[in-house]
Amino acid sequence: MDKLNFKHLFFIICATAIPALKTYPQIFMREAGKDSWICTIIAGIIIIIYFNYICKVCVKNNSFSLYEIYTSVFGKIIGNILFIFFLLTLFLSLFGSASLETNVVHTNLFIESPNWYIALFIVLPGLYVMIKGKNAIMLVLIANMTISIINGTNLYMLTYPFKEYNRLFPIFENGVNIKFLMGIIKALGLYSAVYTVMPYLGEIKEKEKIRRCSTFSLIFVAQMIVISTNGILTTFDVERANAIIYPKLIQTQLISYFGFIASGEFYVIFQVLTGWFAKYMATFLAIFLILKEFNIKRMWNVKVLPYTISGVIYIGVLCITNDLLNLFKYINFYSYMCLINFFIIPVIIFIIFDFKSRRKVPKAQC
Repeated sequence: MDKLNFKHLFFIICATAIPALKTYPQIFMREAGKDSWICTIIAGIIIIIYFNYICKVCVKNNSFSLYEIYTSVFGKIIGNILFIFFLLTLFLSLFGSASLETNVVHTNLFIESPNWYIALFIVLPGLYVMIKGKNAIMLVLIANMTISIINGTNLYMLTYPFKEYNRLFPIFENGVNIKFLMGIIKALGLYSAVYTVMPYLGEIKEKEKIRRCSTFSLIFVAQMIVISTNGILTTFDVERANAIIYPKLIQTQLISYFGFIASGEFYVIFQVLTGWFAKYMATFLAIFLILKEFNIKRMWNVKVLPYTISGVIYIGVLCITNDLLNLFKYINFYSYMCLINFFIIPVIIFIIFDFKSRRKVPKAQC
């Protein structure tokens, strides 16, 4: 499998971070209310600093194997346990990606089509692309995220006249309370899905450009999320926005221009589908890159593992999407799992790893 270019990192970061925060912002909007856009700003700044530090540690020590970093910090037993939790969270991302995409299509396009039928059009194409290898996956990521970003830009311009920015005021009406802090925590949990990118860093040729590219990419992602959240809050009253399952879809129904451009629902549905499929494929490949650490690379050649994982994902999707309330409970649970395994634990691990590596340098010089 060929090495990746550092420019690919932009599309991988966008694919892992954007879909969740744009599709179901109610996760943090129900906590922070009209101050949710401020939560996304704070969470975005934290995640930029966090990921920049992790990349700095990896580049400085020329160490890009997560398995080696985890086990060197906590030893074989605890390191393996934490690494398995990281891998399980990646699987939760796969379940969530396929489930949300299935539910969006079922809820908004083909209500009479059963979930098991719609899920086939996600799992089977994903399996086909996965079998074709890394180059095919990167082509899908680049094409899907480009389309998604263009659609998002068009939607911002088309919906601009329907936004009332006075709905954002007063700011901090209830002060900085526990709900506002919970909004930041939940937004941070969804943002931290960007940690899915870590297995890709070892595949990139220009290691010295990783920090610069990742910082630029996360700044781009953060401004998109802030604008998206701001757009929902200025289009709807916050209570109304929290009561809608997918507010972006309802927001675009207001669009009407020149008598023939009516309802931008197609834009946002296409954006959601391309974004979630890109996240699905990015997470799928990340799992394979992780499994290489356990010497399961041979399964890639005989195509056993892609079929097995796809089958498990398909069964999981059917279980999750049967009840919409269960789906959103799962998403809420997923945000906490991401916060723990993609943010809190990695921060602790990389701080200790950085401290240990600094202590080794003077000894080596002596």
